[in-house]
Amino acid sequence: MKTKTLLIRYDEIGLKGRNRRHFENQLVSNIRYALRDLKNIKIFKIHGRILGRVDLTDAEKCTSRLTQIPGIASISIGNSMEPDFDKIAQLGISLIQSKLQVFGKLKFCVRTRRSNKSFPFTSKEFDFEVGSRIMEALSSNGLSVDINGADFVLEVEIGPQETIVFDNRVSGLKGLPVGSSGQVLSLLSGGIDSPVSTFKLMTRGCRVHSMFFDNRTFLGRGGYDKVVRLAHTLNRFQGGGKLYVISFQDIQVAIRDHCTDSNRVVLYRRMMYRIAHALAELKNYQGLVTGESVGQVASQTLKNLMAVSCVVPMSILRPLIGMNKQEIIMHAKQIGTYDISIEPQLDCCSVFMPDHPGTSCKIKYLEADERLYPWEELMSSALDSMETINLDDLD
Repeated sequence: MKTKTLLIRYDEIGLKGRNRRHFENQLVSNIRYALRDLKNIKIFKIHGRILGRVDLTDAEKCTSRLTQIPGIASISIGNSMEPDFDKIAQLGISLIQSKLQVFGKLKFCVRTRRSNKSFPFTSKEFDFEVGSRIMEALSSNGLSVDINGADFVLEVEIGPQETIVFDNRVSGLKGLPVGSSGQVLSLLSGGIDSPVSTFKLMTRGCRVHSMFFDNRTFLGRGGYDKVVRLAHTLNRFQGGGKLYVISFQDIQVAIRDHCTDSNRVVLYRRMMYRIAHALAELKNYQGLVTGESVGQVASQTLKNLMAVSCVVPMSILRPLIGMNKQEIIMHAKQIGTYDISIEPQLDCCSVFMPDHPGTSCKIKYLEADERLYPWEELMSSALDSMETINLDDLD
């Protein structure tokens, strides 16, 4: 069975200094995990690149999976061979001939990257030698050279260990490999925003676990099922994620029955932050992630964000804070969460929604409301009854 070479590139990792190896090793580990069920695969590092040996029949499947791994800039499927002009030109001729049969005419060029500086030819010299041999064989068949507007690019990477020839590049997610920046806890609702914020922290090297505040008593099971699907969809970018489900209805009823109507939504959020912080401390997660964006809803004005943030002594990461809704929707479509998010299921913040929610809630009045019900006891009860879902088990 023919073996192909996977050429896996990264970009941001290459800017790291002495701890660059840490990021590279984490990315290699993540790649191996993503391809763990495929046979006869070898993944290893060379200088500035990661290589894989894979059976031809699995090459496209590998590429598809690798496009979902943060930290990878691009992937190519190629052939490892000697840095020989004639042999590489012959491979290029065979690849181009099949395309000429389809298109009739074709513009091409050769691009060489030479990281092995001891190789006796420069990149431009190598381009010329291989390109001229291809032109000599195929110029009468409709082939021409176009450096800037080529329809077909034959790429050659000449490294210290080996030379790889390929004609394709598939873009990756870029960013940093999951697990290189620690673990965080995301407040995941069934809306459009929080899944996008969860994904964005994954691309910054965080393994993101999620917490969902459930109110099945008043809303039914639909919201729960929806968030489980969202969390599972997001987990394919990282693996190893958990979803924590908190029963929130008793807290919401207490806030409804004892607190000022206009403060209700901000009081909900303060309790969510407290519960999330308590769990993050217990699990040694290093921050909380939310999908908040300034001014998008009443609870996300600057004053209300401050009134919510002040209840927890932990970093609150808001990757969407300056984005508009259309930008967020675009990202949701790209990562595959949008169609789930727009399913008509209400989240718990919509329960007992006041006619006029406050946009500038004062902390002293919020604290006065919280003295009117036993929030610490209710929080402890909610954590005690928490459900934990290992998202890998859903695969």
